[in-house]
Amino acid sequence: MKTVKLLIAEGHDIYRIGISTVLNNSGKFQVLHSVASGRDLIHHFKNNPDSICLISSSISDTNVHTLMQDLKNINHEVLAIVLTNSTEISHLNHSIKAGVKGYLTKNSSADELIKITKDVAAGKQAFGSHIAQIMIGRYTDIAKKTPSSNKKIITKREREILKLIVEGYTSSEIANMLFISTRTVETHRSNLMNKLELKNTAALVRYAIEEEKL
Repeated sequence: MKTVKLLIAEGHDIYRIGISTVLNNSGKFQVLHSVASGRDLIHHFKNNPDSICLISSSISDTNVHTLMQDLKNINHEVLAIVLTNSTEISHLNHSIKAGVKGYLTKNSSADELIKITKDVAAGKQAFGSHIAQIMIGRYTDIAKKTPSSNKKIITKREREILKLIVEGYTSSEIANMLFISTRTVETHRSNLMNKLELKNTAALVRYAIEEEKL
């Protein structure tokens, strides 16, 4: 994987320095600029429109939705990741609708920050483990409220695999983590998509947003 260029917008110095240090030291990324405002992010993005943008919810001069629109006016295919202290599903919902490709909380580990950024750079939509758990929890709540005659039961193992899929892991990676075969993971993946009547992980997220179930 070639070095990926990044721009960071974070309102708090300690977070901004920490995020920049973690990503620069990983050897996979180059932080071109780290700024404290959306205005400054837009300024640097105009000169580096292919950079991935890491946007903190703490920036005070704008919001994610408005900032994403400004970024899209420069490069419609912008790749952006939101870093937040919030675990409100409504915030995740609004961010994804705005076009954000990655979403994780600020209590995530350095390894998770690197992984999410790497996944987004590879064209995936990726979520931190805590966010993924909340998403799966919402589906569980919905299932409990569904009449028994219509309920499609997702097993504990399927829920575990679904969480890892949402986090962006491949079938082979999931197999290694759970000490099962890749073929078994693929079977669970197929069963999940059949039960949810969806074709892929992107459809899972899209379904949740369109049906306002997140």
